[in-house]
Amino acid sequence: MELSAKLRAVERLVRFRWPAAGLLLLALLALGPGMERAAIPDNALTVWFLESDPNLLSYQRFQQTFGNDEVLLIHVVADDALAAPVLDRVAQATEVIEAVDGVNRVHSVLSVRDAWKQDGALTFGPALARPPPAGARERLLGNPLFVDRLISADGTQLMLWVEMVATADFDARRDSIVAAVAEAADGVFDQPALGGIGVIYSGLNVITQHDFGLFVGLGYLLIFGVMGWLYRSWRLVFAAMGVVAVGTSAALGIYGWLGHQLNMVTVVLPTLIIVLGLADVVHFPASYVQVRREHPGLDRSVAVARALGRVFMPCLLTTVTTMAGFLALASSPMAVIRHLGIFSAIGVAAALLASLVLMAIALHSLPAGWRLTEHRRSRALLDGIRGLLVRHPRRMTAAMAAIALLAGAAALRVEADTYTLGYLPDDHRVVLDHASMEASWGPYSVLDFLVHPAEGRSLEDHELLAAQERFLTRATELPDVVSGTGLPNLYRRMASVLGVEVQGPLSRELVAQLSLLLEVQGLEWDREAEGFSDNVLAPLRSEDASLGRLTLTGAMMSAKDVDALLQRLHGIADEELGALGSLRAAGYPPLYTRIVDYAMTSQIRGFFLALAIIFVLMLLWLRSPRLAAISLVPNIFPVLVMLGVMGALDIRLDIATATVAAIVVGVSIDDTVHFLLQWRLAELDGLSWEDSLARTFEHAGIPAVTTTLLLVVGYPVLMLAEVKTVVAFGLLTTVAAAAALLADLVLLPLLLRWRR
Repeated sequence: MELSAKLRAVERLVRFRWPAAGLLLLALLALGPGMERAAIPDNALTVWFLESDPNLLSYQRFQQTFGNDEVLLIHVVADDALAAPVLDRVAQATEVIEAVDGVNRVHSVLSVRDAWKQDGALTFGPALARPPPAGARERLLGNPLFVDRLISADGTQLMLWVEMVATADFDARRDSIVAAVAEAADGVFDQPALGGIGVIYSGLNVITQHDFGLFVGLGYLLIFGVMGWLYRSWRLVFAAMGVVAVGTSAALGIYGWLGHQLNMVTVVLPTLIIVLGLADVVHFPASYVQVRREHPGLDRSVAVARALGRVFMPCLLTTVTTMAGFLALASSPMAVIRHLGIFSAIGVAAALLASLVLMAIALHSLPAGWRLTEHRRSRALLDGIRGLLVRHPRRMTAAMAAIALLAGAAALRVEADTYTLGYLPDDHRVVLDHASMEASWGPYSVLDFLVHPAEGRSLEDHELLAAQERFLTRATELPDVVSGTGLPNLYRRMASVLGVEVQGPLSRELVAQLSLLLEVQGLEWDREAEGFSDNVLAPLRSEDASLGRLTLTGAMMSAKDVDALLQRLHGIADEELGALGSLRAAGYPPLYTRIVDYAMTSQIRGFFLALAIIFVLMLLWLRSPRLAAISLVPNIFPVLVMLGVMGALDIRLDIATATVAAIVVGVSIDDTVHFLLQWRLAELDGLSWEDSLARTFEHAGIPAVTTTLLLVVGYPVLMLAEVKTVVAFGLLTTVAAAAALLADLVLLPLLLRWRR
């Protein structure tokens, strides 16, 4: 018989299966260094965004002007925080911490500069000399620039602000810096609490690395168990392990070669590829058994080639549709979501290629009498569902409609939000330290704002300074803000030291006098110079005085709550500054709040783009607009159920769960492809709806149940993660996989019955 071009190509692959396997092995070895780089996690906020994102560029400009705002806080409690033994430990900790490579300087009551009157002139020197002079306590606790930032109002608590370097490789060095600072603090102080964004990111990095090892280990154990149970053949088991090894290595190796590192979103890559790689593998042995049954005397190589060729096109289509779901995420404005989509697609494609090669080897070496394991329970399930569809189609339709309505109602409760600290386990040290600090010290999170004087105005304009003071006063009246400071506070402190009583706003004459006094201080603006730490103006304005900086202290909140607070503060700023200038949030918070918008954009854009791509692919393959349109409905259903579960369990739409809808569509279409292939063939043969249903369940039912079993066993591995949003990802994908099977077994036949 004349072999088709496709079969001839597959036969050549079977003939050269061992050289092909050798090439796969070489590829794995070449990708090793990339995998090593990828396995070092990085959960910094900056890696979530595209390099061209204007919000990220604005954040980088802020750091270039005012330094790294990702400070590490060390909270110390003592009966008398200004006692000599406590200050000795502060000095000791400062010396050790500032010796850490990556730490710029430590700000504390010992290092901060204050205004002093000496010989009738104003000068700046240490706020607290060693030993403290008489009246030092009262002077320190009476300075609003220091109270609740460096020392508590009752003098029993200290806060050390560890300023880290702002370099291009800082993200890669963060974990080692935080670990070294934590070790130094623990070695000097008695149970200090550590806080700050850098501490949270470092904590996420550590548990992300733990989760990565857990997922890979359990993933391979899953392969061994499921494939061994299904096929009772060590050859097929090791072939399956090789398939997912190639898939995960391709995804992570290329990911690392391109300079990327795992984070709490892309850490699910191995599990996704392991589970989805097996989804195609299960079809090859069944096809081989069927070919051997139909042609008992066929040459083994030809039988393997025909078995591979028979399922290659459906598997290729399912792979392409799965890739379409992942690649739809490439439209996301967030870098981490784009990376998850792109490199998952690469891994799935590599797994299909490996399936052809390694299954050719495994099938070719199977014993002559090997048979598939009987799936009696799966067959009983299919027979039961088929009986219900034939006898009670209306009741089954009503049941599916009820599920959809309930899920839709619950889905309306889903909110988009993210809370970085909330990703960590409740018993994690970072979470416990945060709770301790907020309970005793109070809110300590920082909100920075940049002041832009209007044209013709300067930062020393007395009216602009007065407007900033009014803004700070109104801002600290809000329930989520406890304090604020800026250039006006420094001027008032200088006036107080000079003995000038100021009632009301600072006058033009006084501001001019104080500005002149600052100019003669000889302030150092070079950040690398030794005298820069003595520059009292550097934290408050830029060197050219084109930008001012106001800093508010408040509670740590979710991105949605921060965004609401910033909108209120921007409204107050517009009212108070008016035509004098503008004031807008800067630094970390504006970048943080964009996550909510980006998560919603990623979910909606990715979902509809995946649907559109899949519809076109199904239309080209099935050549039936009717079947292509019908194929979308059972793949929207699991997304609706998933959103309903999110609403019912109050799971937020965040940077991880924002990817689920597009992924679910791309994955759930796999079984729909095999169902519609068999249904189309049945209709072309002129079979009735009942007979088409029986034929489809006979040929596509068991593989559908098997692949769903792989999904609902594989995805819950993610629920063992320490990162809470990964746990939610595992739960939602598991629910969606079960709902997708229900849609294919029940909803799809009902639609095909209604629309013949």
